[in-house]
Amino acid sequence: MLIDNNDVDRREFLKLTTATGLGGLASLAGCSSLESSSGGAENAGSELPQYKYLNNPANYNPARHDAINLVGEQLNNLGLNVKVQVFEWGTLYTKITQEHDFSFATWSRGLGIDPGVRMPEQFHSSNVTADQGNFTGYANKDLDPTLMEQLQEKDEQKRIQMLHDIQTTLGKDVPMHPIVQMPNIVAYNNNQVSGWTDHIVGYYHFEPMTNVEVKNDKKELRGSWAETLGTMNVLGYKNETKLIHQFEMLYDKLVRINSKLEADPKLSLATKWERPDDTTVKYKLREDHKWHDGEAVTPEDVKFTLDYVKKNKIPLYSTQWELYDSVSVDGQWITVTFKDPIGPVHKLFSNQIPILPKHKWNSRSNPAKASVKKPVGSGPLQFDYWDKGSELSLKKYGDHWRPVKFNRRIWRIIPESSTVWSLLKKGKLNYLPYTRIGKQLKDNKGKSNIGVQSTPGDGWWHFSQNLRKKGLDDRAVRQAAVHAIPKAAINKQILYGFAKEGWNLIGESFGKYSNPDVKKYQKQNGVEAGKKRLEDAGYVIDNDGTVHFPEQSSK
Repeated sequence: MLIDNNDVDRREFLKLTTATGLGGLASLAGCSSLESSSGGAENAGSELPQYKYLNNPANYNPARHDAINLVGEQLNNLGLNVKVQVFEWGTLYTKITQEHDFSFATWSRGLGIDPGVRMPEQFHSSNVTADQGNFTGYANKDLDPTLMEQLQEKDEQKRIQMLHDIQTTLGKDVPMHPIVQMPNIVAYNNNQVSGWTDHIVGYYHFEPMTNVEVKNDKKELRGSWAETLGTMNVLGYKNETKLIHQFEMLYDKLVRINSKLEADPKLSLATKWERPDDTTVKYKLREDHKWHDGEAVTPEDVKFTLDYVKKNKIPLYSTQWELYDSVSVDGQWITVTFKDPIGPVHKLFSNQIPILPKHKWNSRSNPAKASVKKPVGSGPLQFDYWDKGSELSLKKYGDHWRPVKFNRRIWRIIPESSTVWSLLKKGKLNYLPYTRIGKQLKDNKGKSNIGVQSTPGDGWWHFSQNLRKKGLDDRAVRQAAVHAIPKAAINKQILYGFAKEGWNLIGESFGKYSNPDVKKYQKQNGVEAGKKRLEDAGYVIDNDGTVHFPEQSSK
């Protein structure tokens, strides 16, 4: 009986996802039919090394913790030697993205407004050093040109074909693979909060957040997060979701993308834009807008921001600053000249870089490492107070052209999910900004004072493999590992059916950009399919079920 057949009792299933239950899964899964036919290891090379699958603590994200334990056990059933190790989130993230000290990794990732903008960051061969986005170490010189050229292609159909080709290649090479496609979900106390509108990026986005209405004594939107915010530096926050939520509302962007995925001047810092040719974009800056400290927002601030980000090679915006060549100002107009023709410029560029106040940043020589305790932006929320480790408050900036409909947004740091839900029902909190899927969501969804809104999202739980590790540098081993992921069981038993099984790095929520023909891995009996893939590639599985390198290429 294999766990991806969906026929395991839930109580028994969850025992198997805990550290103490791991031993039981092997007996439940039984021996693969292929095991007995694999023979001994007399014609095999050395065993594959032990692999480390890094996991977050159970109280940080219970569902993901259980899922990682489950996938880890399936990899062991496949014949790999996998040890699941638990680290607090900050340590885990550093070990993976800076130290590259991992074999397998899983957390939530999203593509944002445009499905192609993060592709070079995640997969380009030049982006594999510490703190850069390609932490799996994937290098494909044949794919590199397409990763960049799709950013430059204006013809939509040609760009769609490029993105389909990228998905096909990555689907076969599998440095990263989606376990489940995650929806955007927000849970809230419906006695106090209303007016949520859908957006593919999430309910924290500028447009939905400025539509929300709050009805309580102080008109406060009160949420929580499981961990403290490490920084308020918009140039040095490493794309962490908890901080994206803050900076999205603290800073303005030249062009905002609305829920129809269209550039919308009613939401944007620029009120007009023109494209004189394929390498030039001109923006007319909104007049009479001010920073939160009362200084005027000027075209010189925009020029400073773009020059500053490029001069200091800010890693977070490396895809963008490599695209443009120069910035000039003429009255209220800003002209950006790109090195090469650029495709959907507003999704790839205009919407990405937050505009900074020159008078606050021009004295900082190392901006990515700067300590910023009281950020000054020009967005519809402004800094109020920050008790690090306890609470962050942003308050309404009433002079914004698109003001929020509440007075203050407070985030309290509360690790325990049960506490969060208890406070939500009592109205002490009134929304969960990043609602996690789990039993609490399932059980409370039908409560009279709890509202839940969801929409297809831009992200997934990724299964990433470190290609720097012996064995994982072979596509056959990586494909075998992906075969073994029990996606259906994870969605049904751990995520209560809220998510969808993931097959493609660009999911169906992106419509025509998603390639429907991308390689599908085994939906059921994945361990057996994985073993067959290994044997077809020459690997040997001994009588104990352990995988060995092929003799002639023993590493």
